[in-house]
Amino acid sequence: MNASAIRALPNQNRTAALMHKLSSELRTPDHRLHSFTRLREDLFLDAMDIELLVAGLESKLEYYLTEEEAGQIETVGDLQHFFLR
Repeated sequence: MNASAIRALPNQNRTAALMHKLSSELRTPDHRLHSFTRLREDLFLDAMDIELLVAGLESKLEYYLTEEEAGQIETVGDLQHFFLR
């Protein structure tokens, strides 16, 4: 599903679509991902892993964050905030 298709979905479905993409990118079951899940402490990602995750989401969703926005990402909720607005 591309970015325009995701943006056309109702908000709840958009969140589910993003969570599915995150689950796929992280190779982590959906039920382990919550808005409060911390990327470093809970999922054990380092700075490079997070950069690659953001880059992969940007590419798949065709929506690009600024360096400042990408630097603010610490949780799954942060990813939702930036990619679902």
